[in-house]
Amino acid sequence: MPSQWRVTAYLSEEMYKAFEAWAASENRSLSNLAGTIITNAVEKRDEQKKAK
Repeated sequence: MPSQWRVTAYLSEEMYKAFEAWAASENRSLSNLAGTIITNAVEKRDEQKKAK
């Protein structure tokens, strides 16, 4: 199995530009920023599920 998997997301032009600016402000690639956001969201969701 690969160590990393690829996903595709579709964004409006406005959202893409905002996301691109965010990544640039942190000197990151779009892919790296997206992976970090998704990882954090999944971890937060798992913590919330455990708290119930």
